[in-house]
Amino acid sequence: MRCKEARKNLLRSMDSRLPEGRRNELAGHVAACPGCRAFGRDGGEMLGLLKEGREPEPLPYFQERLWAKIAEREKSESWAVWMRWSLRAIPVALALIAVFIGALVFISPPLDEDMSRPAALLIKNVNPLAETNALFNEEKTENKNMMIIFAGNEIVPARRYQP
Repeated sequence: MRCKEARKNLLRSMDSRLPEGRRNELAGHVAACPGCRAFGRDGGEMLGLLKEGREPEPLPYFQERLWAKIAEREKSESWAVWMRWSLRAIPVALALIAVFIGALVFISPPLDEDMSRPAALLIKNVNPLAETNALFNEEKTENKNMMIIFAGNEIVPARRYQP
């Protein structure tokens, strides 16, 4: 017999629920095992104290420790409720984010005057090379240079970075 089984049988024997065949086997194990012998002795002492009818005195500060454990358990239970609620809220939040992103992608913004020239050309489907050809086909060199300078200095408010 192993110690784990012997300890279960010791507890059953204290309640007088152990068959006679098991009692003999248990007695042999308890005689050979000092750990099970001590377990049986301690269990017998506790059983004797309980049968006498004496109520044990609570340890010092028992109520304070009990109330602290109750408060801790209530706090952890409220945290568990919050976690369950938040786990249910995550799919809802993800769905709302997906709808928002879809709205941003599929709803085209109105054309603004603040748009850069390349963006406006791209949205209006205009050939940007037509303007460039006109610039390079200019006959006067001064006009051509001035147009290139002014085109390079063009300020686009939508793309300007400000600190």
